[in-house]
Amino acid sequence: MCDSEDFYKDAVIFVTGATGFVGKTLLEKLLWSFPEIARIYILIREKSGFTVAQRYQAFVQHKIFERLRMNFPERLEKLQYLSGNIECDDFGLSAADRHELCENVQIIFHSAATVRFNERLKVASQVNAIGTLHLLEMCKKMPQLKSFVYVSTAYCNPGRKYVDELIYPTLPPVNWKMFVDCTNKIPDAYFNSLANYIKGPHPNTYTFTKSIAEQIVNEYKHYIPIVIVRPSIVTAAHREPYPGWIDNIQGITGIMMEIGKGTISSILGDKDIICDIIPVDFVVNSLILMAKKATLGRVCISNATSGVTNPITWARLGCLTLKWSRVYPTKRIMMFPNFKYQKSFLLHEIAVILLHYAPALLMDLLTVLRLKRKFVLPIAKKFRQACLAGRTFSLNEWIFKNHSRHYFKDLLPTKAAPEILWNLESLDYDTYIRAFVIGIQKYLHREHFQENSSKWKITRLYWTWSFLHLFIPLLTVYMVFALK
Repeated sequence: MCDSEDFYKDAVIFVTGATGFVGKTLLEKLLWSFPEIARIYILIREKSGFTVAQRYQAFVQHKIFERLRMNFPERLEKLQYLSGNIECDDFGLSAADRHELCENVQIIFHSAATVRFNERLKVASQVNAIGTLHLLEMCKKMPQLKSFVYVSTAYCNPGRKYVDELIYPTLPPVNWKMFVDCTNKIPDAYFNSLANYIKGPHPNTYTFTKSIAEQIVNEYKHYIPIVIVRPSIVTAAHREPYPGWIDNIQGITGIMMEIGKGTISSILGDKDIICDIIPVDFVVNSLILMAKKATLGRVCISNATSGVTNPITWARLGCLTLKWSRVYPTKRIMMFPNFKYQKSFLLHEIAVILLHYAPALLMDLLTVLRLKRKFVLPIAKKFRQACLAGRTFSLNEWIFKNHSRHYFKDLLPTKAAPEILWNLESLDYDTYIRAFVIGIQKYLHREHFQENSSKWKITRLYWTWSFLHLFIPLLTVYMVFALK
């Protein structure tokens, strides 16, 4: 038995952001691997006309809990939902729920955040910074609390080339108390207009407000035992709960999905630099293991990253994505999967107009003629914006030092390795990207995966693609000579 099992025995846990990608995967892992956990509280708010109770019932029926429902359905009864909202004071909790949390909770995983890169500064500040502050204030009233695990991001210090497992001052220097005060007092429209002036080297409001949140967390280290886990680009699961498990199209996942459909031909990025991706189950295991390291007086940090231990370049990621997208084509494939990286913004924009917008317009014209309503051009515009929003990460490289992996090695005996994956050196990217591509089809496209289901279709698209690449240059040459 490893020490972590003793740490979680009879534990009462509170998880924020439980309905998010990392939050759901964390919940599933805790219930699956630590059956002696006493209870897990989760926060749920009303949304889209559904009550909190209705959302919770739908939540526990989510596909991620399938192996629990089949093998240990009683463990799901350890979940207890509370009605609340991270954007509200005291999380919008009732006095009774707040008292229950304060009296019982021993471990907190704070993963709630808005991860939208283009989020308005006011909203990002309220959720990522002020929400964290409210939770920390409530933690001071929890006599049994032994660990507060804050989920940050490896990119909260973008102005630094080398990022150690330390808390750095915000760039530009920002007094977090004044920032919180301004967020609360300055009118929304004016405050949002200040974003470009105050976020300095930060590419977006997400990394900026997460940096502010780290300053807030650090301020409470003498009152609360705290650890921080900083994931890089979180991607599909390697093994748990299922190989290739994914449930959102943010970031790289959305780009890979469009590559598989053949609708992306150009990506703004430097193919020769490291793409620091981290499977979600490695992130979750880092959270679980780091919780035990919390202590008063200092903040222990883990950079949950792959660039130092097992790097992969954007070029290799692209090659593997193309390889497996062609071997296992989605039923939604529209063109033969093929793309190139462009470091030049101008060349990328030209490619977007010629290879994304022009074909999309042609397809939309055919759609109108067929009296259908599913248009492609809005999707092409959406993914252009996604590429632009992520260009800081695809054109720049950081070195994230990761000393915490040595702590994991000492903490876990060899026999625990299959249960708690932590060693990224064992990750084979070829196998992983294969599972990732299949996972996109299974969990996002909701397709029934079959080995040779679309072989004929992709073969036809390949020959069409080859013919056009040969015909168009020949036609251009012919027209040039014909006009002379």
